[in-house]
Amino acid sequence: MAQKTYDPVNYDIENAESNRWKKQFEMFEACGKKSNPDNISKITLKLQDIQDAHTRIKNDVVHTPVIETKYIGKDFCNVFLKCENFQHTGSFKARGSCNVLSSMSPFEKSKGCTVSGSRNFLYAISYYGFRQSVPINVIVPTNCPIADKQRYRENFAIVKVHGNDINEANLHALTYSSESGSTYIHGSDRLDLLAGYGTLGLELLTQMDTMDAILCPVGTGGLVASIVLAVKSLKPKCLIYGVECAAAPAMTKALQEKKPTMIQPNSTVADSLTNTIISNNAFNIIRGYIDRMITVEEGWISRAMINIMEREKMIVEGAAACPVAAIMAGKVPELRGKTVVCILTGGNINSSRVSRAIDRGMAAAGRLVKFSVTIPDVPGAMAKLLCRVTEQGAEIKSFVPERAWMRRDIFSVSVNMLLETSDFNHAKVLEKKLSKDYPHSHFIML
Repeated sequence: MAQKTYDPVNYDIENAESNRWKKQFEMFEACGKKSNPDNISKITLKLQDIQDAHTRIKNDVVHTPVIETKYIGKDFCNVFLKCENFQHTGSFKARGSCNVLSSMSPFEKSKGCTVSGSRNFLYAISYYGFRQSVPINVIVPTNCPIADKQRYRENFAIVKVHGNDINEANLHALTYSSESGSTYIHGSDRLDLLAGYGTLGLELLTQMDTMDAILCPVGTGGLVASIVLAVKSLKPKCLIYGVECAAAPAMTKALQEKKPTMIQPNSTVADSLTNTIISNNAFNIIRGYIDRMITVEEGWISRAMINIMEREKMIVEGAAACPVAAIMAGKVPELRGKTVVCILTGGNINSSRVSRAIDRGMAAAGRLVKFSVTIPDVPGAMAKLLCRVTEQGAEIKSFVPERAWMRRDIFSVSVNMLLETSDFNHAKVLEKKLSKDYPHSHFIML
């Protein structure tokens, strides 16, 4: 599906879809300006800001480990994983949220905060709000999962439901903060938020004696911008690559257009990266210093999630798997033999998404295939079919015979099977064998 952008110059007031994009664009700028008292496009993040943030939050956030992988990148490069999924709230958002609240004055804390935005940000801000005695008002849309709302309430946040999507929730959060006198915290473009994220880069420099490249997921761009500033200031030769899902290449588009440009993201397993536009401050940092932007397809993201789960024994969300997906997909041939750090940004993923990602990843890797065939409905025919499948070493995940829908031959049965194989090569061998025994069968691989 082609990506759509909003052009304020050629905006057609009669076009309903353009009107919707204009509203979102204005909402984004309004949220940013409300969140930052200074001009949103002129704030300059400095290394000293990140160092101060590190001093401020070092005792309240997890000094997450860097783990050398056992299998990922084997025979290609040395891959290390920076495990932000081990944070108290399961993602790197803990760093920025903790720094924002720690930087507030006692008076501001007493008035509380109003927030809206991504799941990881809301969980982090409610977690640290409770621990710093800051009242937190969380505004979520009607489609917010029940489990997410419960997690916010467990940290004594006041959850208010408003709007049909995140954009409407953001607009209501702005209004509510003005009416209540609380501080509105924008979840992506505040100076103190970015400074908190940058502490991850400082940690990496103390943990890795040798580090040739860093691969970081990119959503609104706050994390990668902060890492770029921290690492490039102290280790300028270290390469820093941003990795986006192909379904929502907001940063790639912005760099092409030389300005933040609104896109229409498609659905993706890396749902926390589906942003319509990147942050202004992040863009101003990134455009001059990032070495490369990479996009990865859905199949590779799901395969990376499975690889991390099966090989490295960690469950991570789709966004966190994007850097590993870039390596697995062969997107970084120039890093052969190098020491590469992949940022695992978070592990907050619900069980339904885990099972969906597993199925998608296995299908993309050729480990899950569909087979359908029509056979005579006579004794022994099904047993023969099952033997043919198992003889080739495939496992039968599901087996569904259908008789009622047969039109031409009512004495036949249609059989639909879901089979697990070792890899693409095994699947091809299985397809060749079954096609020979059952010429009119259908074999489906992604």
